[in-house]
Amino acid sequence: MSKPLTFTLPDLMAGWPFKTIPNPNSEEINAASKAWVESYGAFNEKAQDVFNRCNFGAFAALAYPKSSPAHYRAAVDLINYYFVYDELSDDKDGETVRQQANAIMNAIRDPYAPPPENEHVLGTMARDFWIRTLEEGKASRSTAERFMDTFGEYTECVRQQAADRDHDIIRPIEEYLIMRRGTVGVRPSFDFFVLSDDLPNEVLEHPRVEALIRGAIDMSILSNDIYSFNVEQARGDQNHNLVSVTMAEKNMSIQEAVDDIGKRYAGLAKSFLDNYKNLPEFPHLNIKNVLDEYALGLGNWVSTNDEWSFITPRYFGASRDEIRRTRVVELLPRVI
Repeated sequence: MSKPLTFTLPDLMAGWPFKTIPNPNSEEINAASKAWVESYGAFNEKAQDVFNRCNFGAFAALAYPKSSPAHYRAAVDLINYYFVYDELSDDKDGETVRQQANAIMNAIRDPYAPPPENEHVLGTMARDFWIRTLEEGKASRSTAERFMDTFGEYTECVRQQAADRDHDIIRPIEEYLIMRRGTVGVRPSFDFFVLSDDLPNEVLEHPRVEALIRGAIDMSILSNDIYSFNVEQARGDQNHNLVSVTMAEKNMSIQEAVDDIGKRYAGLAKSFLDNYKNLPEFPHLNIKNVLDEYALGLGNWVSTNDEWSFITPRYFGASRDEIRRTRVVELLPRVI
């Protein structure tokens, strides 16, 4: 019998100093958020079971470790919502995903308007989530306005991904990363680090702060694409993955592409740490503590993204503990 094909994962957390522990309120609130998702009946019984076993609440618990209960509920609902949208859009054509995106953004932009007749479940869920975030989570005006913009960009990028899928398009690396920065859904999540605080755009648009944000986004993309590649190639959905994109553009094997991405990740991590140690100051705004909290959240997010990838069975199934120890992944057969 031939030896199975394997590839080895890079140790992306080597030298990464940010450590996070679960939010102490997470167990109870994660259960409430899980029940909230289930109440909409968006999945059949089998799909709901798969969704529940992925344990998206564990991601939120690590990403928002010090959030108050109301703040944390808004955050875990957001994380769960991302993955509901991901599952409901993943095998749909571009036009269907466009309609989904319109339903979502109509609800986010005008949550108190009477819902349209036969509103898509994604719109109904978005409306409920956003009203609770505004009222109970006490989202600040700056956070709310920024979220509406960045979440709109996210839904548009998911639509574009579906259109690419319709035409079996593989984008060049840099073009792919531009779109992936949208579909990864990370930037809207960052504002939930300081949900009720006023953090002006002037601060976040400072070149050094934007570089920090972009670094955390790109590290999230790179690690997620490395870890998810195996299951995605098995189901034939690998074109929206940096491993496949790198293989195609650079004529590389899987291992060569993974190693290439690992080197790029190491460079991003170094730049992030340099920027983190040299945050700009805004004495006229009196927001040092808020910016410090936001920047710490970015570092913790990167840690969370890696840690959760080995908590959930989503990428490595029952072998996740062994794979974390050995870093060796056996290539799954293509599902026909």
